[in-house]
Amino acid sequence: MLTASPPLDAQVLALNAHKNRMLPPEQTTHQVKLLDVLLQLKKFYSADILFEESQMSGITVPDFVFDKNLSAEKNMEALLKSTGLVLKKVRKNAYMILPRRIETSAIGSRPSADLQVVAGARAVAAEIKVSGTVTDNNGEGLPGVNVLVKGTINGTNTDVNGKYELDVPSSESVLVFTSIGFQKQEVAVGQRSVVDVKMAVETQTLDEVVVTALGIKKEKKALGYAISEVKGEELTQARSTNIANSLVGKVAGLNISSTATGPSGSSRIVIRGNGSISGNNQPLIIVDGIPINNDNLGSVAIGANREGSWTGSDRGDGISSLNPDEIESISVLKGATAAALYGSRASNGAILVTTKGGKADKGIGVEVNSNFLAEDLLFKSYKDYQYEYGLGSNGVKPTTVAETATRNSWGGRLDGSNSINYDGVERPYVAAKDNLRKFYNVGTTFTNSIALTGATEKVTYRLSMSDLNNKGVLPNNTLRRNNFALNTNGNLGKRISFVANAKYIIEKNHNRPRVNDSPGNANFAMYVLPTSLDVDVLKNAQFDANGNEKVWSDNQYTQNPYFATEQFQQDDNKKRVIASFEPKYTITDWLYLKGRIGFDNFNYRYKSIEPYGTGYVLRGSYTSSLREFTETNKELLVGINRKMGEKFAFSGLFGGNMMKQVTNLNEVSANNSFNIPFFYDISNIDPAARTVTEAYIEKRINSVYGSAEFSYNNYLFVTATARNDWFSTLAKGKNSIFYPSFGVSFVASEALKMPAVINYLKFRGSWAQAGGDTDPYNLSLYYSLSGAHLGSALAQINGTRVPNSGLQPLTSTVSELGLEAKLFNNLLNVDFAVYDRKTTDDIVSATISQTSGYTSALFNVGAIRNRGIELLLGATIVNSKKFTWDASFNMGYNDSEVLSLYGDLQTLRVDQSRPGSAFIHQDVGKPYSQIKGYDFKRDASGNIVYNSQGLAMAGDIKTFGSGVSPYTLGLNNTFNYKGISLSVLVDGKFGGYIYSGTNALAYRFGLHEATLVGREGGVTGEGVTESGEPNTAKAPAQAYYSNWYSAIATPFVHKSDFIKLRQIIFQYSIPSRFLGKMPFKGASVSIVGRNLAVLMKKVPVIDPEATYNNGNAQGVEFAGTPPTRSYGVNLNLKF
Repeated sequence: MLTASPPLDAQVLALNAHKNRMLPPEQTTHQVKLLDVLLQLKKFYSADILFEESQMSGITVPDFVFDKNLSAEKNMEALLKSTGLVLKKVRKNAYMILPRRIETSAIGSRPSADLQVVAGARAVAAEIKVSGTVTDNNGEGLPGVNVLVKGTINGTNTDVNGKYELDVPSSESVLVFTSIGFQKQEVAVGQRSVVDVKMAVETQTLDEVVVTALGIKKEKKALGYAISEVKGEELTQARSTNIANSLVGKVAGLNISSTATGPSGSSRIVIRGNGSISGNNQPLIIVDGIPINNDNLGSVAIGANREGSWTGSDRGDGISSLNPDEIESISVLKGATAAALYGSRASNGAILVTTKGGKADKGIGVEVNSNFLAEDLLFKSYKDYQYEYGLGSNGVKPTTVAETATRNSWGGRLDGSNSINYDGVERPYVAAKDNLRKFYNVGTTFTNSIALTGATEKVTYRLSMSDLNNKGVLPNNTLRRNNFALNTNGNLGKRISFVANAKYIIEKNHNRPRVNDSPGNANFAMYVLPTSLDVDVLKNAQFDANGNEKVWSDNQYTQNPYFATEQFQQDDNKKRVIASFEPKYTITDWLYLKGRIGFDNFNYRYKSIEPYGTGYVLRGSYTSSLREFTETNKELLVGINRKMGEKFAFSGLFGGNMMKQVTNLNEVSANNSFNIPFFYDISNIDPAARTVTEAYIEKRINSVYGSAEFSYNNYLFVTATARNDWFSTLAKGKNSIFYPSFGVSFVASEALKMPAVINYLKFRGSWAQAGGDTDPYNLSLYYSLSGAHLGSALAQINGTRVPNSGLQPLTSTVSELGLEAKLFNNLLNVDFAVYDRKTTDDIVSATISQTSGYTSALFNVGAIRNRGIELLLGATIVNSKKFTWDASFNMGYNDSEVLSLYGDLQTLRVDQSRPGSAFIHQDVGKPYSQIKGYDFKRDASGNIVYNSQGLAMAGDIKTFGSGVSPYTLGLNNTFNYKGISLSVLVDGKFGGYIYSGTNALAYRFGLHEATLVGREGGVTGEGVTESGEPNTAKAPAQAYYSNWYSAIATPFVHKSDFIKLRQIIFQYSIPSRFLGKMPFKGASVSIVGRNLAVLMKKVPVIDPEATYNNGNAQGVEFAGTPPTRSYGVNLNLKF
C-alpha cells in the first residue's frame, strides 16, 4: 500500500499535469508563471477562475500575449494547451481548470517515475470495481471530479455527466472526492459496488477584484479602505424606479431616504454622515468613469425666511434616470481615501456605476428581461384615525349646506341617520372608511428591456434598449422612460485599445405628486377629509355653475383631490446624453497612456398650470422653464504596473483633468393672469403679469493627480495619492487646494501562520484629506434687470446674501481602521471598520441683520465631525447536499457633532415645519439636524401650565433630537433548494426623531383617535394654572386639541425608529439539463415584493421614513403620498 502526506490528491494532480505538459519542440521564448497570466485574464474579463492551488505551483508557459478580440474561454484554452490542464465552463463567466483525465489502467499498472518518487511505492492491483455519479446540490452531474483511493495513487476523474468507474483494493477502501470549488469528501466503499456522492460548494477563486476610483480595477485585498460592491442582478428583480432605493439595507454606513412623492422622486444618499453644515452632503455619482449631475431639479424647501413655504413637487435627480438592466455593478467608495482621486467633488464619497459591456462569443447574444410590478397603499384606511364622530364642529352634525363647508371631524356621533352633504344631497351619517381605496389607484410599472451582445474581429459591443411605463397610485400621475445604451470595447492592433460608451435617456413625467402644503396637493385633502365625507361625493361635484372650482370646505387652498389631479397640469420632460470615449495606448507591457473624454448633457423642460377658476387663484397661474446643463471632462493619464523581482511590485498613475459645467436657464411665470378662461397658452397671459428669468451659470475645476502603490510578496500593500484642484468659484490666491491620502493593507493570513479556523485575515488603515468649494457667483455683487423706467431697463442687486470674496476651500480630514476575516472554512465573513471624519472651514450661510439690506452672508467658519463604526457579517448557516442557507448582516453607527458656527453663534435655523411650531437647527455641540419646537409651558416641577379656558399654553423652544438616525441595520437571508431560491431582506433605522405635520393636522381637525377623549364632556388637562393651582378647567375637545397645531410641537415629535420587511425575492432558475430542449441558453422567473410591511414603528399615521425634502433639513414631514408596497414578477431569458 502506498502512503503519502495528506494533500496527496493535489500532488497527484500537479505531477500528472507536469508529466503531460507538452512544450513546443524549440522552446526559445521567455517563460512566465501560469498563475500570473491567469490573473491578467481574470482582470481583463472580470471572470471567476476556479483552480486547485497546487496545480499551479511551478507551472510556466511561454510568454503569453492574449488576444483581446477573443473571449476569455478561447484565450484560456490556448493558454492551457501546453500545460496538461483543461478548461471547464461552470456558469456565466466562471471557469474551472482541471487536469486531463487520468486513465485508471495506466495509473494502476504503469505508475510514472514522478509518482514513484512522491509515493515511494507502486500501486496495488485492483480487486473490486466501483462506479457511481457525483452531483452538485442541484443534482447536476459534475465533470472532472478527482476520485482517489485514499492512501494510494489509484484514481480517476468523472466524465461530462459526473460518472466514474474505479478498481479498489478491498471493501475497506475509502474514496476521496475533490473538485475545484467544492468541499473534499471521503466515503468508505463497504460492500457497495455503486457509490454516489453529492458535493457541497466551497469556492476558491483568484483574488477578488473590485472597481475603484477612475474605474481602475484592483484586488480588494490591496485596498487600505472600505469599499462595498452590489451586483447588478440585485437591482433588477425586486426593482425600484430609482436604483438608489435598491441599495437600502445592503451597504453598511449608507443612509438613504426618499421623499414621499412616489416612484419618480429623488433619493438622499449619505455615506458616513453629513460632512457639511449647509452645503452638499451627497456623494459623487460616476457612470462608466464619467461624473454625472445628480441635482434635484425641483423640490420643496421652506427655509428660515419661509420662501417657498407652500407646496411643490420633487422632480427627481440624476441617478433616478438610470436603467438597472444596464448595470453590471455598483461600487460604494465610502471615505475620502477611497474617492481621493476624484478630488473635492467626492469629499462625501462616490458611487461608481459600471454598466455591462459586450462579449466575444459565437453569434449574437440576446437577453430579454420583462418586469411587472403592481403598487398599492400599505394600508386601506388611515391607521390611528377615529371613525366614531363625523363631519361638523362643536359636536354637532351639520344641518345645512353651509355647515358642511368644513374640514372638521368635530361633529356628532356617527349614527347612520341622514345628513346633508356639501353638494346638497342627504346621505347616511356613517364612517367613510373606503376613501383611500376609492381615490388612489393600484399603480403599475411595466419594464421591458432587450440587449444584444456580440463581437467583430476587433470590437465587442452591447446594445440595449428599455421601456418603463409607470402609472402611479395618485390618479393621473404617469412616468414614461426610455433608455438606450451602446457600450463598445475594441482593439486597433496590439497596443491601441479603446472603450466607448453612450447612453440616451428620454423621460416624461405627468402630474408628479405635490407634497407639504395644501394647494394642488391631493394628498393633503385626503389626509384631512372628514370621516363621514365619501370621496365619491367630491368626484362628482368639482365645478360650480360657472365652471370654476367648487370649494368643498372652509379653506379655498384645500383642493378637491379630484380637481387637483384632473385639472392641475404639471409636466416635465428630460432628454439626457451620457457619453465617454477612452483610448489607451500600451507603450510596454508595464507602461500605458490613457485618455478620457466624458460628456453629460440634459435638456429639461417644465410646465405647470394652475387652472382658470381655481379657488385661491381665480385667473390661474402659469410657469414654463427650460434648463440645459452640460458637463465635460477631459482627462489624460499615464499608468505603470511593474514587477520588481519576485516579491516587489509597483503600480501608479499620474494625470490631469479639466472639468467644465455650463447651465442655461430660461423661465416665464405669471400669477392670476390668464385673460381668456381655460385657454392655457403663454400668449393668453397678461404681459404686465409676466416674470421672465434668464440665467447663465458656468463653473470650472482644473486638476492634477497621482497615485502610487507598492506591494511586497502579495500581502503588504502601501498606497499614496495626491490631488490638487483649482476652482473657478473662488478668488485667485485662495482657489487652490492640495489633498493627499495614504493607505496600508496587510494580509496577515498570507504572511503568517494562522490557526485552522482562520482562512483569511486582513488589516487595513487609511488617512486622507479632501476639500470643497462654493457655488458660482458668491464672491462679488451681481445685478439683474427688472422692469423699466422711461424706456430703459432698471438694474438692481440680485440676491439677498452678502458675497464674500475671501472664501476659501473647506477641508475634510478622514481616517479609518478596519479588518476583514474569513473563518471556519469560509463559512463566516467579517468586515469591520471604525472611522473619524472632520470638516473645517465649512462654508456656512449665517443670518445677519436685515437693516443691512441682506438676510444672510457666507463665511468659512463651520466645523463638523462624524465618527462611527461599520460591521458586515456574512455566514453560511446551512450547507447540506440539498439545501443552503446564507445570511448577511450589516450595521452602521454614525455619531455626528457640529463643532462650530459663525463667531459666537450657537445655533443656525435651517428649515421649519409648515404649521410653524417646529424647526430644524444646527446646534453647536449637538448631532446634525436638530429638531426644535415649542414645548408646553411648564412650571419649575415640569407640570404643564393651562390658561383660564383650560387650554395648554406654549412655552419655550425645546430641543428634541436629531432628524437623522445614527443607526442603520440590514439583514438578508437567502435560501436555496434545487434551483429554487428565496431571499428576504429586513432593514431598519434607530435613534432619530421626526416632526409629523400630518399628525398635527389629524389632531387639529379631530381625525386622530387620541381626540376621542373628552368629546362628550370636555377635557381637563393634567397640570397647573398660571397661578400654580391644579388645573380644573374643562375645555371643549375641539378647542383643546386644535390649540396645539401651530402653537406646540411636542405632541407631534416622535421617534423615527422602524423595522421594515423591505424585500422578498422567490426565484426559479431552469436547470441546465432542461435548456438543451429549449431555444434559450438561460431562463429564470422571480416573484418579487418590496416594502411589504412595517414590522415596527413608533410614529402613528405616517411612514417613519416620510419626508418632503431631500436637502439638509431632515426630520420634518407634511402631507406626502401615503406609504406603498409593490409586488410582481420578473422574467429573464437569454438566447
